[in-house]
Amino acid sequence: MKSFELENEEGLRLRGLDFGATLSSLTLPVGGERREVLLGCADDAYPTQQVWLGAIAGRFANRIGGATLLRDGQHWSLDANQAPHCLHGGREGFHRRQWQIKELEPDRVRLALLSPAGDQGFPGNLRVTLEYRLEQCDLVVEFKATTDAPTPVSLTSHAYFNLDASHQEGDVRSHRIRLNADRFLPTDERGLPLAVEPVEGPFDLRAERLIGQEWLSHPQQQQAKGYDHAFLLNGPEQECAARVLSGDGQLAMEVYTNQPSIQFYTGNWLANTPDRAGGCHQDHAGFCLEAQQLPDSPNRPELGDPWLLPGQLYHHQTRYRFIPAG
Repeated sequence: MKSFELENEEGLRLRGLDFGATLSSLTLPVGGERREVLLGCADDAYPTQQVWLGAIAGRFANRIGGATLLRDGQHWSLDANQAPHCLHGGREGFHRRQWQIKELEPDRVRLALLSPAGDQGFPGNLRVTLEYRLEQCDLVVEFKATTDAPTPVSLTSHAYFNLDASHQEGDVRSHRIRLNADRFLPTDERGLPLAVEPVEGPFDLRAERLIGQEWLSHPQQQQAKGYDHAFLLNGPEQECAARVLSGDGQLAMEVYTNQPSIQFYTGNWLANTPDRAGGCHQDHAGFCLEAQQLPDSPNRPELGDPWLLPGQLYHHQTRYRFIPAG
């Protein structure tokens, strides 16, 4: 397992691993001190933790119902790692692969992965490049991929953020969030999306509100133990898709993406995941804003078309911008 470290003139410092193309630490100056904004664990614990901590989810982020693909009369069975569904590309998905570090500069790194045909059941040889780079106060995550046979592709960073100075005492329900989305995807009891619906109640995040406001007041939240839902972004992509403010009000994070949705997840199943200090994270210690194609869309055209065809280029760029107060 190899690590890499990036730093830029604005003081962003990023550390990651080739295993899972994992982001293990991101710090920046806030109020005269360095603040860690990513949840992490000891390097040797990444292969055994089960929550995609800081890793890349792929070949298809989120759930594919019945772990099955159907297209043009063809049928593929995927790894049903969250039976009966396939979650984040299967149990040996991109989060458990040794990525190759192809280029490393002070403020950027480029990694590559070949996912062979049949990988976790998916068709086609998929070649992926991933670049992490620091641009002023932004962390940019950029994917490109090509295939030699039709295959669904949705890659995302499963980084868990906590913008407060101390991750030990509080949880992210004291953060404030705004999401530029008029619609979201409710889910069934197994996390598979139902039909698209207008946002309402605690799912109407178009105006800034506490993450913990009206906590578990909605049946969808009760079922998921919090937020774990795809929000369909209003676009265009140069608009801020999401904004989160730390509980202490000292740091904001904005998200910009060219993807059609963001999965907002409040770390509802983080308990007993190892942390950096030798202890364990608690539920809701971090949140994810995972830019991606819509879940279960490979078999549901009404949710979009995530199929990548030979000759096409998959291109995903997401930008996390950090804005210290004052």
